[in-house]
Amino acid sequence: MGYGLGKVMIKIIWLLRRKPGISFETFQEHYETSHAEIGKKYLGHLIKQYRRNYNDRRMSDDLPRAVAQLMVIKAWDYDCVTEWELKDEAAMEEIVRLLSDPVIGKVFYEDEEHFLDRGSVRYFRCDMRDTGVVR
Repeated sequence: MGYGLGKVMIKIIWLLRRKPGISFETFQEHYETSHAEIGKKYLGHLIKQYRRNYNDRRMSDDLPRAVAQLMVIKAWDYDCVTEWELKDEAAMEEIVRLLSDPVIGKVFYEDEEHFLDRGSVRYFRCDMRDTGVVR
């Protein structure tokens, strides 16, 4: 997977859903003020970009029903798509090592119990393709 001048960039996408019984606002607030801060503290030196893309359900609510039916659009039931961009494979290996550490891993997992439906979490590593600026 190429990126730039022969450099390897790794992108990981996380699909996240809030824990049953908590509001979207509580999920988002906890993620931003607690979990993302923990991530920056322990993994920030390894992650080049760390984005949280929250589901703005207004789009599906505003789409006319007839258009939605024609396009076979279904509501997206995840609350956040998180993106990690890592410099290289070594950064990925170090993140795995840190999350496997009994002390550091415990900090993440205990925090997740407050807001995240861990059983619904999905992630994948991307094979990125960039077409550049489209005009």
